[in-house]
Amino acid sequence: MVYVLSKKGAPLMPCSPRKARLLLAGNKAKVVRKTPFIIKLVYGSTEYRQTIIAGLDTGSTVVGCAAVANGRVVYQSETILRNDITGKLTSRSSYRRTRRGRKTRYRAARFNNRSASCRKDRLPPSLNSKITSHQREVAAVNSILPVSEWVFELAAFDIHKITNPEVTGTGYQQGALMQFYNVKQFVYARDNYRCQSGQKIKHSTRLHAHHKLFKSQGGADTQDNLITLCETCHADLHKGLFALKAKTSRSKTKHATEMGVIKSRLAKSHITHTVTFGYETKFKREQHLKLDKTHANDAIAICVKESASVLPMDNILIKRHLSKGDYQQTSGKRSQLTIPTGKLFGFRKGDKVATSKGIGFVKGKRSSGYFSISDIDGGIIHASEKVSNCIRLAARSTTQVEEIKLATLIERRKEASLNKQLKKLTKAQA
Repeated sequence: MVYVLSKKGAPLMPCSPRKARLLLAGNKAKVVRKTPFIIKLVYGSTEYRQTIIAGLDTGSTVVGCAAVANGRVVYQSETILRNDITGKLTSRSSYRRTRRGRKTRYRAARFNNRSASCRKDRLPPSLNSKITSHQREVAAVNSILPVSEWVFELAAFDIHKITNPEVTGTGYQQGALMQFYNVKQFVYARDNYRCQSGQKIKHSTRLHAHHKLFKSQGGADTQDNLITLCETCHADLHKGLFALKAKTSRSKTKHATEMGVIKSRLAKSHITHTVTFGYETKFKREQHLKLDKTHANDAIAICVKESASVLPMDNILIKRHLSKGDYQQTSGKRSQLTIPTGKLFGFRKGDKVATSKGIGFVKGKRSSGYFSISDIDGGIIHASEKVSNCIRLAARSTTQVEEIKLATLIERRKEASLNKQLKKLTKAQA
């Protein structure tokens, strides 16, 4: 599909590539953008519009979006959200702390005197970025299509219901620990009633809750400071026969928590929309549309009714949100080594380029004149492409866009899933 804008810039109904070629050949339109391909009329038109239903499959890692008109998909995309903000903020905090010691004799620390940190309804930057990404995708679709109605899949996640389906009333205000008889029972259930020492011995059936930081040293009786050990391992640990390995565990409800916040913020946004739920989306996609599991296909199922049929598109837009630029200026113990963060040989990191092995994005630059080129998912297209063989197609922006075949996307996702499972299996065997 070719997206069309009126002479005033208002979105019109999309047209076929053949009609777009005729308009361009007759000097009745001009090209606005190549990916996705958008043209703008240079003459006045009636601006006739048909009904277009757009669907948004919300997510904490990938956002799916689609638009359907007259039983045909006219837009479908998947947007990969940023997950690097927390790490970047931690690094920036470390840089600032060390710079204070190098550049100033003494400066009092500032913690609680910033008004932004205690602002009402404030969200952490990582979560705020994901909410903004949803809104940006809606705005991008509205800028190229005359959407009649938006449908959001706002699946309600309840963390208390996940851990305890019977929670009611004031139980929501008492926290997860109050759902157990005491803190020890909570720790036992969290660790699946198994000894966490890692020793290959015959474990005792009796369990103890061990304080990682002893109470004599100021340790608290909280679940973060407790770990489940069997009676034998607990005694051996206090005798000094082995050392407890630090074991980190990821939160199992991180994405559910983020989805809860994203859902509530989108529900309160100025975007007029109707709401659907995840089980309805899955039922329509599997039973009526017979489509593979992708975020874009979920968005298509959100748009259509149960009895309706739809003709999917062959291509799909993959988008990835990035930071505005590469801000690390120097490296080294005393920041003495300058890093070229701007253009090098006329190219910046993140520029879209065409090479002999395909179209990709500049992932790494070398002063020798050889660049690393990758696809939008980070896969290496060419590890060392000569800069003279690169043709710059688009400048770096906060949103990278690549149009690929839908079948290629499904194969790429399956391959990534298999590699992830293989990596877990190899790690478990090791």
